[in-house]
Amino acid sequence: MYAPSPEIGKSIWPRVNHPSITYIHNLNDDSLLSIFYHCRPDIAGVDEFGGVRWGNWVRERWWYKFVQICQRWRYLILGSASYLRLCLVCTYGMPMADILANSPPFPLIIDYDQPIVSNQDVTTEDEERITLALHHRDRVRRINLRLPAPSLQRLIKSLDDEFPILEYLYIAPPAKHDTPLMLPATFEAPQLRLLILNHCSSIIRSPLLATATRLVTLALRWIHPSTYLRPDYLLQPISLLPRLEELEIGFCSLIPNREIEGQLSHTPVITHVTFPHL
Repeated sequence: MYAPSPEIGKSIWPRVNHPSITYIHNLNDDSLLSIFYHCRPDIAGVDEFGGVRWGNWVRERWWYKFVQICQRWRYLILGSASYLRLCLVCTYGMPMADILANSPPFPLIIDYDQPIVSNQDVTTEDEERITLALHHRDRVRRINLRLPAPSLQRLIKSLDDEFPILEYLYIAPPAKHDTPLMLPATFEAPQLRLLILNHCSSIIRSPLLATATRLVTLALRWIHPSTYLRPDYLLQPISLLPRLEELEIGFCSLIPNREIEGQLSHTPVITHVTFPHL
């Protein structure tokens, strides 16, 4: 009788010892938290001029789906809210009344950027949502309002007190307008790091700059000519911002640039300031 060779049926390929597979549900809490931490979006970037460009803050909702995966993930993420810098986002179409009533008291991000959201105008309901979020002053961490001037005129009236954790404030109508926007005189934000205002009256004499000593980026663009101040008046409050790295000040004027430059060149500057990080 024929007996098959013992070599028949054996693989000609060498045997490979595969490493053991670790499934994500076997990871300990510290490892999971490290993964969650690196899932946070990078919201800052640099534009073609070297300035700060802020990304889409709606991505701060990254953790919304994660807490629905399982009970363990939910407890771990919500229990590490400060470490993961969890925030609630107020933007187009979000039911803010329900969110504020049924969610943990996390910091708020108010993000309404009309140029980015195509073919979508701000509605009365959106203004009501923004106003509702602004009334939670102690929870507002970032504000980005690039909306038509009439809407901004109504909304910035809610900036009428101290916002203790506000870090970023960007207010800019998408088009020029004749009447400058004016922040309330009582508005303060001691933790402010970035302040960008377009088509606003000068805030140089406002208590805002006196308290915002942590400012890193300050941009006052298209300041109305009616609020023009001499360079000395500009330098005095700015000299109280030791961490300033980026500074932009621009005026909107019908006078030709050469005449303005001539006036400034003959204006004596008495105040001298050094910005070590600018």
